[in-house]
Amino acid sequence: MLKKSITLQLVGFILLLISIGACRKIDQESFIPKQPDISFTQLGATVVNEGDTIEVAIESNLPWRLKTDANWISFLTTNGQGSETVKVVVQKNRTTSQREANIIAYVTEDYFAEFSLVQSAGDPPPDYTRDFYVKEDGLETNTGLAWNLATTLDVALDNAASGDIIHVAAGTYKPGVTITGGSNADDADKTFEIIRNVTLIGGYPAQATVGAVANPKLNETILSGQVSSGKVYHVVSVTAPLEVDEIVTIDGFTIKDGSAKSSSSSITINGIGVNRGYAGGMVVAGSKVEVKNTQISNNQTGTHCAGVFLTGNSYVTFRNSIISDNIGLSATSNGGGIWNDGSTLYMYDSEVTGNRTGGVGGGIYSLNNGRTSFNYLFNVTIADNAVGSTGNTSRTGAGIYAREKSKFVIVNTTIYRNNNNGTSFGAGITLYGLCTVDLINSTVSKNEGGTGSTSSLGGAGIYNNPSHANSLNIYNSIVSGNEGSSIDVGGNNNPISSAIGSEVFDYNGNLVIGKTFDATTSFRAFANYGGFGKTIPLVDDINVASQSGMSNLQLQVLAANLTLESDLLTVDQNNKSRASKTAMGASLSQ
Repeated sequence: MLKKSITLQLVGFILLLISIGACRKIDQESFIPKQPDISFTQLGATVVNEGDTIEVAIESNLPWRLKTDANWISFLTTNGQGSETVKVVVQKNRTTSQREANIIAYVTEDYFAEFSLVQSAGDPPPDYTRDFYVKEDGLETNTGLAWNLATTLDVALDNAASGDIIHVAAGTYKPGVTITGGSNADDADKTFEIIRNVTLIGGYPAQATVGAVANPKLNETILSGQVSSGKVYHVVSVTAPLEVDEIVTIDGFTIKDGSAKSSSSSITINGIGVNRGYAGGMVVAGSKVEVKNTQISNNQTGTHCAGVFLTGNSYVTFRNSIISDNIGLSATSNGGGIWNDGSTLYMYDSEVTGNRTGGVGGGIYSLNNGRTSFNYLFNVTIADNAVGSTGNTSRTGAGIYAREKSKFVIVNTTIYRNNNNGTSFGAGITLYGLCTVDLINSTVSKNEGGTGSTSSLGGAGIYNNPSHANSLNIYNSIVSGNEGSSIDVGGNNNPISSAIGSEVFDYNGNLVIGKTFDATTSFRAFANYGGFGKTIPLVDDINVASQSGMSNLQLQVLAANLTLESDLLTVDQNNKSRASKTAMGASLSQ
């Protein structure tokens, strides 16, 4: 009886499984996917030229996404599950033309809906220069046209036209506006974007009144990327288009606390790509800029270029400015202080110091495979920069790394105590890939590269990679006392009236027999001797380097041959005249 019962139960269980399977088969066969059905409730809209946020209704029976080809439009959300109303952020139209854009909501490439957005033309700018005034406690509702009507920096940047001047009082300012084409949902996309060729002057007293005078040394004016949710990708973004007789001027600021960390994400502004992973401090994209009396420091990157990134064939000049203590966090981070990507860089009376990166080019990194990156340095101190800071011992170019198609003209410059942190050569300067470096009236000493290497091909101070057709010309300069490798300059070079290691070369490039240079006894301490940055002057006028250099006339001829202003060559880094002197190096004896 028990056996029969078990048998019946087993048969029943099998029949139940068959029944369930049949039901499932019927359910699966009866399932038909939904046909996508998506549309906007309106075909389009027209908005005014001021910035605005509008609501757009979408009807859909399936999940969808949004996109647009216009960088002046962004979305608070880019996807949804069904019929919803989305918010569309429209930036102010600063052009004098009406503009149009399409917004596309799509389920698949074949199932989509289009919405046409038209924005009215912007107001023409006034035909006179306006002055805007900004205070830390300025009000968004104020016009900013007087100190007692001070506004915010975001508002002033939004309202200023090319040629206008923005005066900024001491304090700490944090960006609240999203970069063009950025995501309004990502606070890190906020930046101080300079979209017109305006002048920004910082350093006024915090409670400035009529007649106040800017003094950034007394009245520090900070542009900080430290917002409430974290750090922004770029503290300052300069995207002003090139205009005849117009330039962006940034005078008297401290730019700090940026963190470029989004390695594979970029936006396009004026046809130029701006990578969120480059330039925690400042990015310049296709603009002409002059930066004066400004410090760009304590910025970082998880990818490349912690400090300043120049791209899009920009023209950038630094005067009396400091690029310091910017950090690349990755073992492959290149360009700690400045990366020149196919642009033109001028530096006068400035410093690039204390920048650190895990990759190459601790101070200045120059690279663009498509066009020449031009770098002109006059009276600059490049010191205490480091590469390989994350432990990689094969990094190079702690001071300067010149790569493909780079051109450097380096005059009255001290390159001192930069460190490769490993066995690679060229801690002061490294040349790699069809580069030209003209080193004039400069001193390269105490840089550490090639430590532990037994190769006789590399140089601790300067390394001209022999695998590439580079040109290294050394005029009236001293490259000596560098550490790590047994020699100071590695690779082909053309020394004219210069000291290389202990050897002295004459005006014709011939080795002078019987003359030797001793770096251990020939320099004073690294300190400030009247110029903008620190230098290491020669100890006296009877030193061999003081007596074997180029004359004033020879320097004038050299300036003419290199198409340089002779006034820049006939003084030293501390602006001391070289007349009646025949001294090598950046700094004459004190």
